[in-house]
Amino acid sequence: MTNILKIKNLSKSYDKNLVLKNINLEIEEGSIFGLIGPNGAGKSTLMKSILGLVKKDSGSISLYGKEINAKNQKETNKNLGSLIENPSFYDHLTAYDNLDLICDMKNIKKDNIDKVLKDVGLFTSKNKKARDFSLGMKQRLGIAIALIGNPRFLILDEPINGLDPYGIEEMRDLFKNIVKNSNTSILISSHILDEIEKISTHIGILKNGTLTYTGSLRDYRDLHPPVIVLKTSDNLKASKLLELPQGNILDDYLVLGNKSEEEVAKIIKILVNTVDIYRVEKRKESLEKLFIQETSARWCHEKFRNKKE
Repeated sequence: MTNILKIKNLSKSYDKNLVLKNINLEIEEGSIFGLIGPNGAGKSTLMKSILGLVKKDSGSISLYGKEINAKNQKETNKNLGSLIENPSFYDHLTAYDNLDLICDMKNIKKDNIDKVLKDVGLFTSKNKKARDFSLGMKQRLGIAIALIGNPRFLILDEPINGLDPYGIEEMRDLFKNIVKNSNTSILISSHILDEIEKISTHIGILKNGTLTYTGSLRDYRDLHPPVIVLKTSDNLKASKLLELPQGNILDDYLVLGNKSEEEVAKIIKILVNTVDIYRVEKRKESLEKLFIQETSARWCHEKFRNKKE
């Protein structure tokens, strides 16, 4: 698979605060790459660095196999679509006129303006001035501006902010269809990790300016296999019989961990004459829960290490 974006040893600091630390990242053509991390992790700075909105300290960024520099950044951006933080548009213009202006600025054809407005659900409001839009409609207009011209690479920072559940589902389907029906790739960030899990083919976990994981969502899932949980008439007694710590009892369930079918059968045989077994489940943790566990564990490790030092 061809890499559409390649970042090598990228670092960026503000004053003396190092925000991005030797970032290495590759995004494949035709993929949706979900960038996740706590607030202040450096997600927006990374996206702005690709667009040339902030100047990197060191490292290289290549797009379509060509390294981006100050001379070619403007031309490169013509083949990009982006929505960074809050949508940027002229609020005294209509939705249609905003897209018309973007087409003039990028020197692209205007024959798909109506289609893009339909895709984002703004066609019936195309002659309405942006200042009169709701927060969700403004977000849709920002997405439309990113999509105009059929860019090969989309950079979307929190694109579903302000959208209701129906709007979120519509945009999710839109992004998936764009990638499915073209050679477009998407770099997307969101604090709604459930949506990142539903839409992404690959993910990157950014923490304190460092990528702690980058790869396919499937591979990340393989690193965190499902766990077996039991619900019994007396979970405390069952945990003692199995010599498990009390911390393995969560939400009225006894967490056994990653077990084979043979191991589960043996456990049931041990318990069956002592407690009633109501339910046996194989439970897959959500991306959100895995992310919280990983970042919390790293935070605790770093705090302990710093305390020792």
